[in-house]
Amino acid sequence: MTPHLGDGDWLSIAEQASKEMDPAKLTILVEKLCCALEDERRGKSQLTAISQRVSEPRSSFPSD
Repeated sequence: MTPHLGDGDWLSIAEQASKEMDPAKLTILVEKLCCALEDERRGKSQLTAISQRVSEPRSSFPSD
């Protein structure tokens, strides 16, 4: 099974890794999986931070 370098989502990478028999290719897939999961974690962290900022009340007057 050849790793698909364009695959970005972790689920498809994990599925490929679960079927891979070649240790060298499996290593590459595991590295890609780690990167994809880290990217997703970062993206969710950024979305959480943005949604928290949006939901915070804003006053139109500076506090003294």
